[in-house]
Amino acid sequence: LFMYKHLHYSGGRWLFFLGVCLLLASPTIAQTISSGKKTTKKTAGSGSVAPVPPPVPPSPPPTPAMLERKDSLALAAKPEIERLDTIPKEQHKERAKSLFHLLLLEQYSILEKNFDTTKIAARAVHLERIWGAAKNILGEFRSISEIRSERQAIGDVVTVEAQFKNADFDFRFNFSDNHNVIGFSYSPSKHKYIPADSTLVGASSETEITVNSGEYTLPGFLTLPKDSAKQRFPIALLLHDQGPQDRDRSDNGYKPNKDLALGLGKLGIATLRYDKRMRLYQLKEKDVERYTINDEVVTDAVAALQTVRSLAKTYPIDTNRIVIIAPTLSAMVLPRILQQDELLSPSSRRVAGAVALALNYVKLYELMMPRFEHFFAQDGLTMEEVKQQTSIKRRIETVESSKLSLKTSIYDLPYGIPAKYWLDLRSYNHVEAISNLSLPLMLLYGEQDHDVDFTMNGLAWKKKLEGKGNVEWKSYPKLFHLFAEGNGTIRDYDRKGNVDAGLINDIAQWIGKR
Repeated sequence: LFMYKHLHYSGGRWLFFLGVCLLLASPTIAQTISSGKKTTKKTAGSGSVAPVPPPVPPSPPPTPAMLERKDSLALAAKPEIERLDTIPKEQHKERAKSLFHLLLLEQYSILEKNFDTTKIAARAVHLERIWGAAKNILGEFRSISEIRSERQAIGDVVTVEAQFKNADFDFRFNFSDNHNVIGFSYSPSKHKYIPADSTLVGASSETEITVNSGEYTLPGFLTLPKDSAKQRFPIALLLHDQGPQDRDRSDNGYKPNKDLALGLGKLGIATLRYDKRMRLYQLKEKDVERYTINDEVVTDAVAALQTVRSLAKTYPIDTNRIVIIAPTLSAMVLPRILQQDELLSPSSRRVAGAVALALNYVKLYELMMPRFEHFFAQDGLTMEEVKQQTSIKRRIETVESSKLSLKTSIYDLPYGIPAKYWLDLRSYNHVEAISNLSLPLMLLYGEQDHDVDFTMNGLAWKKKLEGKGNVEWKSYPKLFHLFAEGNGTIRDYDRKGNVDAGLINDIAQWIGKR
């Protein structure tokens, strides 16, 4: 569910990923969504849902040369097959490395045997077709540059970074908690993040912390300046936007929250950031029907504020100067976060202020069509994009319809999110709620932002809040949605970059006044 949501939130950026995704994980409802089709079948003897493999047209009969090559590859693969059989099932990185080598050696039937085919809609014949086309484009395999493992909601995701003659590609193997391979995908390698200034890293120290939010444990970092002359530091809580984001809000070669943490740390301001719940935990089937933005953002943000206050007992944090820095989605529910925090901790000092990054003025679902039209419709639409446009309009109309109910299918709703989420947001007037806040607010916008269109949202907020003494509004002509330099095209996301140093300095000066 969340993968599906994240792909759609990304403003269509996923269309630029050339890799073919065979994944897709999570039993029950999410599995059906991630396969991208309603077509499913019941697995014999269980109530689980399994994706139906697409039909494959018959292949021409193999030539003698093809048969000889196949035998040669099978012989070369024999030691790797034997090695794979000896690797303990919990050693995911080693298993992924072995499976990758078997893909190179075109041992598709062995791969299929090692995949949980109740979760992956791919068989040997599909792998042969897909990889057969891809390897001809990539060219000769040269080396593995890195193998890394990351914990996510669906289990461990092991990425094999591979170098080929014509391109570098990432191959991802998804392992469930019971060590089954439940996903496989590949795409062009992401750009490597590099801090804007090498001196930033040494200007602060990072300590691993955890945010305990009910039954969920969310790991993160407390970043403290190395300025020992100060008694206690103001601290900024860094929140998330939509999708299964990590603590850094990583997006290709960008890490906005890490840039903020390092930049503010150098300027004498501590920060706390943490991994978003949906990145680490699957949504339980029983909770799908009652899932709202409170589950996605609010509850964990309030728990993080409590964590900040608790850490002040051990670290030099000034709890009178806690501020929140919130991108679009989190910024929209700032009133809810502040209200719940006051209810939960009535005796604690209130949050001293909040910075809203690219706060939307229109409803969340109303961002979909302008975003699509800017990134795609300007150059004319293909037939497939016309279908997407029609689907987006239909989903928006469903949310606005009086017929929207808890029984409305997720296939008829934006981002594939259940109806309860939209019923809740539809009843929440975020414009009035934010306008009525009395705490100091700083609203920042990039004028090259077309995910949250600057004119439709940024200028609308400027007009709405004009004259309010507690509000400071500012825009940056050269910055796009991630507050790095861009030119307003979808290719802004397909590179590496950093949050603008001037913006970070502006935030630091504003926090210094609290």
